[in-house]
Amino acid sequence: MLASAPRISDLPVVPPARRRLRVLDLLRFCAAFAVVLFHYGDTRAWGSPNAFPALSGVTMFGVYGVRLFFMISGFVILMSAWGRSPGEFASSRIARLYPAYWASVIALGALAVMGLTTDHRPTLSELLANLTMLQHGFRIRDLEIVYWTLWQELVFYALIAVFAAIGITYRRCLGFLGGWLLLVAIAERVNADLLQAVLVPFSAPYFIAGMALYLIYRFGKSLFPWLFVAAGWAIALVQVLGENPPAIQRYGQALGSALVVGVISLIFLVMMLVAIGAFDRIDWRWLTVLGALTYPLYLLHHHIGFLLIGWLHTPLGNMLTLPLVIVIALALAYAVNRLVEVPLQRRLKAALDRSLRADDGYLERAG
Repeated sequence: MLASAPRISDLPVVPPARRRLRVLDLLRFCAAFAVVLFHYGDTRAWGSPNAFPALSGVTMFGVYGVRLFFMISGFVILMSAWGRSPGEFASSRIARLYPAYWASVIALGALAVMGLTTDHRPTLSELLANLTMLQHGFRIRDLEIVYWTLWQELVFYALIAVFAAIGITYRRCLGFLGGWLLLVAIAERVNADLLQAVLVPFSAPYFIAGMALYLIYRFGKSLFPWLFVAAGWAIALVQVLGENPPAIQRYGQALGSALVVGVISLIFLVMMLVAIGAFDRIDWRWLTVLGALTYPLYLLHHHIGFLLIGWLHTPLGNMLTLPLVIVIALALAYAVNRLVEVPLQRRLKAALDRSLRADDGYLERAG
C-alpha cells in the first residue's frame, strides 16, 4: 500500500510556515454555537420539553457540532505536531487546553458550593479529579456534561505525541491512518476494551478524515488521503445511523435518516473544501477573535446557561430569555478568554518550555 504512495518530491508542498487558516476559526465557532443552540433549545430548564417546537426541529442537529470539532482537530493537531518534538507538542496543548478548563471547573465548583446545581452536586473528590481532565479515565463523573469530548481529544493527543516521537512524515502518516482504521475495525470485531479505549472509535473517523485532509492541504491532491477521507465518511455514517438518532423519531425513518446523512456529509464537504483551498480568501482578522471564544463558550455554556434559563424564563418569557442567555454566554466566554486564557497561556507555555530544557546545564556540566 505504502509503496504505491506518491513521492513527496512529486507533490506541491505548502511552505513550512504555519499560516493561520481563519476559516477554521469560523468553523470552530459555528460548531460550538451549534452545540449551544442544541442544549438551549431542548432543555428541561424551560419547564417544558417543547418550549421551542419549531426551532428545536433545527437545533437538534447541533449535537453533530462535536463531530465537526473532531474533524477540525484531526486537521489542526497534525499541522501543529508536524516538525515538533513530543515535548514541544505536549507543552503547546497543555497551555492551550488547561487555563480555560481550570476556570470552568473552578466556576462550576463554586456554584456547587453555593448549591447552584442542575442535577448533581459534585463531591470534593470529583472536583479534584476533574481538575486533572483525566476523570473519564478514572471512571469519575464529569463535572460538566460537555467534558466527555475532552477525553476523546486527550487520547488523540497522546497518539499524536507518540507519532511525533517516531517522526511525522507523509508516508508515515499514511501508515498511521491505515493502521488506526484497521485496528478500530478489529477492536469493534473482538470487543477489545483496551483497544477501544486507546483508539477512541467514536471520534476516530473524524480524526482520521481530518488528518487526511491536512495531508491534502499540505501536499496536494493524491489518492491515498482521499481514500481515508472516504473511509472516515462511510464509517461515520454507519456509526451515526446505528445510534438511532432522534431525527428519525421526529421525522420518520426515511426523512430522518436522509437529514442525518446530509448533516454529516455537509461536515465532510466543508472540510474538504478547506483542504483544497476553496476558502483561502476568507482571511478576516475578526474571525480570530471569534475563534478565541469557541473553547470557553463550549466549556461554560451548559450549566450556567441552564441556571439562567431556569431563573429568567418565567419573568421574561421564552422568546426573550433565549437570546439574552446566549449573549450572556458569549460575554462570559469573552471574559474568560481575555482575563484567563490570554495572560495564562503564554506564561504556562513559556514555563513548560523552560521545564523541557531544565537539564541543559546538567548535561553541559556532565559533558
